[in-house]
Amino acid sequence: MSKVEGIYTAYMTGAAGQGMAMFVFKDGKIAGADIAGLTFAGNYKINASRLIGEVRYRMPAGSVSITGVSFPKSSDWIVVPLSLPEEIDPTETYQVDTPIGPLNAKFVKNVSFGDNDAD
Repeated sequence: MSKVEGIYTAYMTGAAGQGMAMFVFKDGKIAGADIAGLTFAGNYKINASRLIGEVRYRMPAGSVSITGVSFPKSSDWIVVPLSLPEEIDPTETYQVDTPIGPLNAKFVKNVSFGDNDAD
């Protein structure tokens, strides 16, 4: 079982604002949702103690991303590549380069999966 597996709160900031989302990392899959109603899906692999994967989502019509991009109509899939340490440090801020601009994220693990985890 990977050290990354669990449920996280992600605190994100971009050029136009802030957001918060919940993410689940489990068995190579990523699922999540944010307070604005976006849902996220993706996958990952662990390679040399790094999480390498992607998350995809769609922006709804009439919305503005925290990166500052406006969406007068619903977007196509936005695919965000991820490269994070397998053991995410809750005190670190990670830059995430999305196709619609960069954002910074802190990930706080709320629940671990596994017999020996006490989170």
